[in-house]
Amino acid sequence: MNAQLFIKRNSATILSFVAVAGVVTTAITSANATPKAVRALDTAKLNKGEEELTKIEKVKTVLPVYLPTIITGTATIVCILGSNVLNQRTQASLSSAYAIVDQSYRDYRNKVKELYGEETDNRIIEAIAVDKAKHIYINASYLDGPCDSSLEEESSGKPVLWYEEYSKRFFRASLEQVLAAEYHVNRNYILGGANVLNDLYSLLGLEETDFGEEMGWAPTDEGEFWIEFNHRKAKLDDGTVFYILEMPFEPRVNYDDYY
Repeated sequence: MNAQLFIKRNSATILSFVAVAGVVTTAITSANATPKAVRALDTAKLNKGEEELTKIEKVKTVLPVYLPTIITGTATIVCILGSNVLNQRTQASLSSAYAIVDQSYRDYRNKVKELYGEETDNRIIEAIAVDKAKHIYINASYLDGPCDSSLEEESSGKPVLWYEEYSKRFFRASLEQVLAAEYHVNRNYILGGANVLNDLYSLLGLEETDFGEEMGWAPTDEGEFWIEFNHRKAKLDDGTVFYILEMPFEPRVNYDDYY
């Protein structure tokens, strides 16, 4: 990576470090300048005699002494403001990227349903889940006990295999745990007026994601005052049963713009 590219990619961080150094430098130069300014004022008073120095004369006397402090302080402020502007641009670019990905995903699913029907769309999602299962390590360290890959009555309370289609992750949880997570997501949604996808991940015991903080739900003019969830049974190539956690009321990027 060349120096120009490195600076471009890390400009906000560089400005932050420069601002920190500027704060320290400003404090040091100010401390060093104060005794000099006091001596300069005393000398100016002696030179003028019995008359008091005017405010303008005092400013003219101490300004050269405090000039380095003023310069470093101004540069520090510029660095802080510049870093904030760059961070805002980065966040805007990230939100735009998420919006493009989200819209592309919606367009794809809608077109598949339009051309080939709901059943084909379901088969594609199942096939993607099966393909991801071959490469993803299923981490269930937050649960105890073996996985029962059915939701039969005698299996109540035992963890089974689930697939979350947005983060494309498998996890183990009992039906009761998933239902409790769905309930609390909706409870937080109703009490708070909005909610993010990461809240669901946290309640399911999954690690939060970057896009999970950007995507979420908020009521719209069309309604959508409750987040619906659908549990669809599917099988891996080896016959293992799992359940796809679907969200008919899909989370949106910039969800809070719908208030």
